[in-house]
Amino acid sequence: MLLVKRKIIKSLAVKCTLTALMAFPLGGCAADEDLNNQAPATISAEAPATTEGEQVAAETTAVEVPVQDPVVVAQTRDALLAALPAGVTLKFMPELSSVYTTSEMKSLWEDEKVQKLFEQQLAEMALAGIQPQFGQWAKLLTQPEITGIAKDAVLSDALLGYMHFVEGVKANGNRWLYNKGSYKMAAPSVEMIGQWQQAVKDGSSDKFIQSLAPQNTFYSKMHDSLKPLVEDVQPWPQMTLAKQSLRPGNSHKDVPVLRDILTRSGLIKGDAETTSHNATAEGETSAPKKKVSLVYSGELVDGVKRFQQMYGMETDGVIGNTTREALNMAPQTRAAILALNIQRLRLLPNSMDHGIFVNIPDYSLAYYVNSELILESRVIVGSVKRKTPLMSSALNNVVVNPPWNVPVRLIREDLVPKAKRDAEYLKRAGYTVYSGWGKGATVVDPSTIDWSAGGNYRLQQAPGRSNALGRFKFNMPNDDAIYLHDTPNHRLFDKNMRALSSGCIRVNKASELANILLNEVGWDDNKIQNTLKRGSTTYANIREEIPVQLYYMTSWVSNSGTPEFRTDIYGYDSAAQEGIKELPQVEKLLR
Repeated sequence: MLLVKRKIIKSLAVKCTLTALMAFPLGGCAADEDLNNQAPATISAEAPATTEGEQVAAETTAVEVPVQDPVVVAQTRDALLAALPAGVTLKFMPELSSVYTTSEMKSLWEDEKVQKLFEQQLAEMALAGIQPQFGQWAKLLTQPEITGIAKDAVLSDALLGYMHFVEGVKANGNRWLYNKGSYKMAAPSVEMIGQWQQAVKDGSSDKFIQSLAPQNTFYSKMHDSLKPLVEDVQPWPQMTLAKQSLRPGNSHKDVPVLRDILTRSGLIKGDAETTSHNATAEGETSAPKKKVSLVYSGELVDGVKRFQQMYGMETDGVIGNTTREALNMAPQTRAAILALNIQRLRLLPNSMDHGIFVNIPDYSLAYYVNSELILESRVIVGSVKRKTPLMSSALNNVVVNPPWNVPVRLIREDLVPKAKRDAEYLKRAGYTVYSGWGKGATVVDPSTIDWSAGGNYRLQQAPGRSNALGRFKFNMPNDDAIYLHDTPNHRLFDKNMRALSSGCIRVNKASELANILLNEVGWDDNKIQNTLKRGSTTYANIREEIPVQLYYMTSWVSNSGTPEFRTDIYGYDSAAQEGIKELPQVEKLLR
């Protein structure tokens, strides 16, 4: 190992805070955002949970930090540069020069198990595609000429970039993980670098690296499911079908291709004699092939239904455009999507066992109380044009017989055009028009309004069965005026694609949810029914606010160990396409 002579200096240690300037400052935690890459939906992020190590660092107001001799740091920098192959640079050279001065150029990655543990997390980051620099590090670490102190330095360089991500993801993750561009990477905080150095010194690097991975309970299964997807590198069969649907009992030339896809996906048993795409080696004589059926029936239909269930589709066995596109998705693409969703786990509570959880692309709600599943329900979420924002909040009251104050945007885009076409529409639909939004606003006859002239009118729909909010509304404080509510049109819940609302969450089992919450505050069934019959708006406060998480996960692993995927309705998975480019080196790091 390349060593640097340590210059003997007087041991002058000074008391200073960890944020004090050093000869080579170690950078800051704050992310330098790329303002051109803004997420398409407003987000409210919950405060990050504090780990034991972070708590200790937060409570430490001053430590003894020896002042580093700039000459020695410069010598370390030169030694690092000399160790690197031509053309290889380190992104965080100033920080690493200081770190390796402290270690006297000794390896920070002597334990191969720790190195492997970090490389696997780095592979997940590279495959997620959210920052191309992680792919560059993965590529360097798989090059045979990167050895010794050069590899040590590249690992440390990658770790600094990774630590910056881990530090900033709670506050910035909704831009970093739901965007069409990469975020701007910076150095991690002095505190976090100090924690790493202390872990190396104490021999607890393994625990430190493990603490950087997502701590959510879903992580382990998702991590384990990546490797088989990444390793399936053979060309993936493609169904054509054009715009037609393939129904059970139909015949089509793509049926053998379908059999290949289902076999390789593990959904039906393989049959070497009936696979259509296996080619023989040059010069070999192929064995006579059994006649391949072109009829879509039997086990193929059952396999497609299981596949549709994995993708949250209607399990009818009909292969339309959506099912065909999903069947044609190669394992590597699924791996990249899974890797991206692994990083999204960082924005969720570590244990999702208490509260109301709405997964937007799954169109589902789950209500847990102390690890017990109390209620599951289908939901309707915001359309592509009116996306439901991601957020953490807390449900604080239930409104029985809610009125609906129509948002300005919906007045302008939805109701005014209808009022222009039909002067009586607003009256028939139960809307009251007010002259403004203030307390002194007066009622206005909608038939007297010239809607073309504009105006700051407020529209309110009275409580009742035809009210757009239905009979129950569930309030939770947030800056986007988003809430859960009932609906008068429950037929829409029969649809498979339910991105249909203007942003708020319509709950199919709103009545059941309301009954559960109202019972907890002393309302019996008679009181609920009598209040509904009276029709008057009534508020019921919740004794203990219930956490509500609106999140966006397009892939996870079920309890049975099967990777599941959902349609990316808002187009947030585009980063995964960048991650696919890193597959060769990712596969090596995951071995």
